[in-house]
Amino acid sequence: MDSWCSLHVVLMYGLVAIELLNGTAGFSIPRQHLNADKAVKAVQNHYNLNSNNWVGTAVFTPYLGKIETCTCEGLMYAAMLKTYEEIFADMMKKSTEVQNELKDLKNNVTQLMRNYTKEQKVLHQLEEIRHKDVKNFTIQGGAVNDFRSVFDLASKGGQN
Repeated sequence: MDSWCSLHVVLMYGLVAIELLNGTAGFSIPRQHLNADKAVKAVQNHYNLNSNNWVGTAVFTPYLGKIETCTCEGLMYAAMLKTYEEIFADMMKKSTEVQNELKDLKNNVTQLMRNYTKEQKVLHQLEEIRHKDVKNFTIQGGAVNDFRSVFDLASKGGQN
């Protein structure tokens, strides 16, 4: 019985400590999740986004968990290389004097891009996401319904 009482005291002190530490670095219990839940539910109710009409209209969740981890630096190189490839291709159309040199440069870039295949996939997905028609109501509704999943994962992933 004495150990049972001690366990309760330890648990009580633990809960008090968590509450006291709430808001200090590393011990924050995310209150924004509660606010986000309320906000999402209010928007869903206002626009009737909980109906069966919205099943299968996910906007962002299809991208989650589908890519390999890559570095920001790798993404930047992949974007630059893709841009170089487009620049050299355009320059080749405009000039015949240095066409062979531009072709060599473009081939070098194309070969180097093979080292950045996963970054290329991520760039493609980023472009798809960035070009969503944000004024389209179907996109808006699907995005609101996806929000909690995206927000929760982004909250966990952005803590470096």
